[in-house]
Amino acid sequence: MSTRLQGHVLFGKFEKNDSFQWTDPLTGTPKPINSFKVLVAHSDGTVTRESITLPPNYRIPNLESGEMYGFPVTVRLNKKRQQVSWDARQDLMPFPAPEMG
Repeated sequence: MSTRLQGHVLFGKFEKNDSFQWTDPLTGTPKPINSFKVLVAHSDGTVTRESITLPPNYRIPNLESGEMYGFPVTVRLNKKRQQVSWDARQDLMPFPAPEMG
């Protein structure tokens, strides 16, 4: 039996996979932070570069740079910085964005 997608999906143009080493200030242990960089167009004509953090042990799919995808995500708000953060869902992979009219 099929199910329907529920939750947040960020649609945008895939730019690249990115990785950087973050050092935990409490333990001094380096930790790789992997992410997708995605260009997202907004209704006012602006385009922002969003970072979607990938969970540990995430099976990174083969995405084509410059192509449009839907990225199933969870959303976090950093109230102090007033910034939205995106995390890729472990249970759903990115998919080609549907074409509109």
